[in-house]
Amino acid sequence: MVTFADLMSLLLTLFVLLLTFAEMEVIRYKAVAGAIRNAFGIQQEDQLAGVIEIEGAKRRRYAKDVDPTREKHTEPEVRIDLTEAYARHKKRVEEQREQARMEALTAAIRQTIEKELAGTGTSVELSPNGVLVRFPNEIAFPSGSGNLTDRFRETLDRLADILVRTEGQIVVSGHTDNVPLAGGGVYRTNWDLSAARAASVVHYYLEDPRFPVDRFTIQGFGESRPIAGNDTPEGRAKNRRVELLIVSKKGDRDPVVPDGP
Repeated sequence: MVTFADLMSLLLTLFVLLLTFAEMEVIRYKAVAGAIRNAFGIQQEDQLAGVIEIEGAKRRRYAKDVDPTREKHTEPEVRIDLTEAYARHKKRVEEQREQARMEALTAAIRQTIEKELAGTGTSVELSPNGVLVRFPNEIAFPSGSGNLTDRFRETLDRLADILVRTEGQIVVSGHTDNVPLAGGGVYRTNWDLSAARAASVVHYYLEDPRFPVDRFTIQGFGESRPIAGNDTPEGRAKNRRVELLIVSKKGDRDPVVPDGP
């Protein structure tokens, strides 16, 4: 028994020495262990020093590499950059605020339009590009003319009190139907007429010192952007219009053309 116990002690010492000289690849061990756990439906998460690591998955979520000795031949890691995450959150909050601002602006303009131009076909809607106000030509300009009607001037004055308290570019666009202009007039084509009508609105607003010059954009589309068919008098009446687009600040975009039909 003494000889047997002495032999066992020597064998234990031998294996301890072998273990001390051995090198264990921890990452490969964890990969194998993790694969076995996943195969049996077992998953474990260890949270240490700000590092969240799923054993065996070889994926970490952290801001910086806290282990400079780890192997370089592992799979791509999933990282969350705190600065980038904060920037995305800040952008999302700003977009939500801008959306709320544009909705409030839409409600204010719609309330003014309902008081001034109820039943005239004037519409106000919140589009992806901003707040779009659409005026039918019958209340804005005389037939074939680029001069503002008195009723339209009064409406523009009411809107001016709202627009001066807002931000964003104001795009004014003119549209006509497909009926050619009679010869001998001031304007050669519908393109000239549509651009002149948009310019008349901008010039009227620029007489107000509260509006800066660089806030406006003029666009003349002629008959190229119809919102109804030109084969009926009703459709042609809808196509003859002037539109004001208060551009949203989301993404700091340049002025864009209003949405088509």
